[in-house]
Formats: sequence, C-alpha cells, structure tokens
Amino acid sequence: MGVNYFTYWILAAVLIAVGSNDILGSIEGIFWALIFSFVLIFGSKNSERFTLVAPYLLFFTISFTSLIGLTETLTGSHATSSTPMLYGLSFYTASIAYLHKKKLLMLVDVWKVSNPIMLFTGPMTLFIKDIRHRGIRHRINFYLPFFIIGLFYFKIIGGPLISFMFLINETDIVSSIVFAIIFEIFVYANFCGLSLMIYGISGIVGYQIPLNFKQPFSASNIIDFWRGWHTSLSAVLKELFYNPLRKKIGILGTLIVVYLASAMWHGIAFNFFLWGVFHALLFYITILINQYQVIWKNFFSVSIMFLAIIFGRFLFADSNVNRLIEKLHFKFIDFSVFEIFFSVPKISLIALSIGIFLIGIEFLFRKNHYVNKRTYKHLRLPISQFIIMLLFLLLAMSFGGEYAIYGQR
Repeated sequence: MGVNYFTYWILAAVLIAVGSNDILGSIEGIFWALIFSFVLIFGSKNSERFTLVAPYLLFFTISFTSLIGLTETLTGSHATSSTPMLYGLSFYTASIAYLHKKKLLMLVDVWKVSNPIMLFTGPMTLFIKDIRHRGIRHRINFYLPFFIIGLFYFKIIGGPLISFMFLINETDIVSSIVFAIIFEIFVYANFCGLSLMIYGISGIVGYQIPLNFKQPFSASNIIDFWRGWHTSLSAVLKELFYNPLRKKIGILGTLIVVYLASAMWHGIAFNFFLWGVFHALLFYITILINQYQVIWKNFFSVSIMFLAIIFGRFLFADSNVNRLIEKLHFKFIDFSVFEIFFSVPKISLIALSIGIFLIGIEFLFRKNHYVNKRTYKHLRLPISQFIIMLLFLLLAMSFGGEYAIYGQR
C-alpha cells in the first residue's frame, strides 16, 4: 500500500506550499523548478557537443547566480531567493549534474529532481527507490522514528538556538569561538533535522531517498566526519571532481579542487575560499597521519577533526569580509561573552545543553552497537523515542523564527 510517485510529488508540493509564509510564491517557485528541470534534462540529453562539460556547467550554475547576486550565499542564515524562478536551483542542478555524469539521466527524472519537498532543503535527488511493496506497518515502524528525531532536532534544538545568532557581530576570539560552536550545533540541528523529517515522510509514503546525515559526530577524523555530513552533496563532489582528478593531479590538488567546488556551490565569497583551502589541508594532513601511522594517531586525528569543525564554522559563517578579517586578528579581550548565558531565554540554554549532549553521545559512544552503524539507531529505540516525545511535549512552543538554512535556494 502506498501512493504512486506523481501523487507523492503533488502531496509534497501541497505540503511545502501550505507550510510556507508565501503560498503563491512557493507554488510559482515549484512550477519554475519543474520547468527548468525539464529544460536542463532535455538539453543535457540532446546536446552531444556539451556532453563532457554539461555536468560542470550545471553544477556551477548556482555559483554564477550567486556571483551576480540572484541567489544568496549559504552561510547558515536565511538564503531564500527573492526570485521564485530560481527556487531550489542549487539542488536540482547538482542532482542533474550527478545523474548526467553517471550516465543515468532520463527524461522521467524531471519528476525526481524537482520533488518539492527535497528542493526545500535537500537531500539531492541522487536516487528515489520505490519501496511500496513493503507493508505500510513496516514503513511506519521504520521511518516514523526518523521523522520524530528530525522534528525534535529542528524544533526543540535548532529553533531556540537562533537566540544566539547576534554573536556573529562579536569579533574577539573568545566570542567568535563560542559562536562557532553554537552555530555548528544550530546548523546540524536545523539541516539534519529537516533532512531526517523528509527521509521519514518519504519512506512512510513508499519512497526511499538518500539519508543525508549519518551521525557525522560519530567520526574519529575529518574524513569520516564528511562521510556523515550532507552525504548527497559529498556523493556529487566525489563523482564530478574527486574520481576524475585524483590520479591526474594528486590527492592534495584534488582535495583543494573538491573543497573549492563545494565552497562555490555554497556561494561566491571570500570566507568560503578560506574555508575550502583550510578543510582541504586538514583533510590531507589526516590522510598522511593515517598513511604513515603517526604516533598518537588517534589523538591527532580527533584534534584535527574538531579544529576543522570549529574553526571551519568560524570561517564559513561570516561572509562579511571586513568583520571576518577583524576576527582573524584573534584579539583577546575577556570572557564576558559567557554573560550572555544569563540573558538569553532559558529554553535556548536547554536547547544548547541537549544539542551538546546528543553530539556527545554520537562521539563518545561511537563504538557502541546502537551508535556505530550511524543510522541514529540509538535514538530510534522505543525508550529514546518516548523520552524525545516527552521532551517535545514539555519544551515545544512557538518560537516564530525557525527557517530552513538551505531552504529553497
């Protein structure tokens, strides 16, 4: 039992439109995403002259629109395009590029890559597998817990952390690091939460999609971290850049290209350039540590991972060049930033504590049977689901500020 895919597409469109603050704008955006997906797929399949470069032209389309100001950079703040015609552009162009490169692109994929619920915040539509043959009870039992976890992450953890966003304006080193840590938790709760919700909804109605997050903080090094963070984008980058280049220009050169490509997909900005080079270098150093069996390998790998995550978010979050340069002076003033913990709403402190606790579980118990498969099994246990729903009932309230950090762009 389940709905056919076209019905699912319509239901997804209705869900996104009704949940939007601008119903007509969302409907218009979904319409244009469908039209442009058709045009791009039809053109890609019928233009032999551009066969080799087509995936890259598609992938960097969002970089061009960012460069000329039609779309915003994805720093983690609101990035909704003011132009409905570009709704979901970054997601369906990357999906088409991947399928084209894999030689899997078909005209019917128009309906897959333009699925409104996935254009809202991902994952990229690398595949959609029909699982309607599985019983509805089985699908609900398996996929509903993912939805509950995602809703909890997005609403209970991510929403209240918006109260800390003013810290981006602080330029001293202590404030900047505190903001980077809180912002990393916010981005994870927001993006992962929505991805898990979409994964759960899709599975319940009968369609398996990519699991976009796989407990990234269960990693022991930065390589494993990226295997769990935004997995659909990682797959696109690997197919378009890593696989074709690694034997031609070496690992370090390839990593720099991969991370700069990722940076350009997020937007054309100075901070993304720094972020890309920084991550590529730390990724390469981790490879060398593993390759040469450096003494205290695990200690150095974990230390580099957290440096990459925290300082990487430090760079990634701020596209204001002057402010970022001032932050990079690393000036120390005092520890007064911690006074904010007495001024923000208590619900924000509770959300921060829960976020730190859950990330701690991922990392500290990464070898545990329920955690090491990296499918949130420890949170899908009946007792965990009961606690999550109880906390949701106790803490849920209307914050009025939630938004999808990658939404609609």
